[in-house]
Amino acid sequence: MNDLPMPLFSSSRAIDLTHVITENMPIWKESHRFSIKQTHFPDVDGYALHHLIFRKAGVGTHFDSAAHFFPGKRWVHEYPIAELISPAAVINVIQQAERNIDYQITRQDIINWEKTHGSIQNGSFVIANTGWSKYWNDPKKFLGFDEKEVRHFPGWGPEAAQYLLDKGVRGLGSDTASIDVGNNTNFYAHRIFLKADKYLVENINLGMANSNTLPEVGATIFVLPIPIENCSEAPARVIAHA
Repeated sequence: MNDLPMPLFSSSRAIDLTHVITENMPIWKESHRFSIKQTHFPDVDGYALHHLIFRKAGVGTHFDSAAHFFPGKRWVHEYPIAELISPAAVINVIQQAERNIDYQITRQDIINWEKTHGSIQNGSFVIANTGWSKYWNDPKKFLGFDEKEVRHFPGWGPEAAQYLLDKGVRGLGSDTASIDVGNNTNFYAHRIFLKADKYLVENINLGMANSNTLPEVGATIFVLPIPIENCSEAPARVIAHA
């Protein structure tokens, strides 16, 4: 009997970067709250358990397609799998974010990263590790609301986003609620990447276990949004193979 071939993907090296969806997870506003309702009961209806789910597409770990900001660009279901499996680069700005809650990742942050790890590859998926996942179970802290209900959390600055786009990066991610800084209502990083028909992933789970396991370079990222037709956002399972 021949030995089975070795799998290309080893589960022992897989890291799940997805937050569990709950009714109490951080949301932009109350109308976006996730809820789940049981609709069938085996002991009453005589068959399997069923649930009805209500949620905004863009909550939890989720995927933004280009159509999210630019009508006529691609919907979620139009991104081929080949674009969703990428070499990963993780930019660690935890110290900067600890000093400045509104920290914008700069072009120089990326250049400094490249001095250590080498040039970011064409076709990469680049993740900002700001340390914000540690606040996931405290929605008010995660979103950084002040007394005027303005949000405060770190994110990608426009020069950094443009630099990565010019290098051929296909997707941009963050462990925060938005790719952009929380108090930025112009969404510069969103516009730079989505205008180019690329994609974004927000609320990536970089909690302590994942942050310590996921290397800054060398992993492969699998971004797996639910392929909902003609939808600009979708829940996503994000997995790294390191």
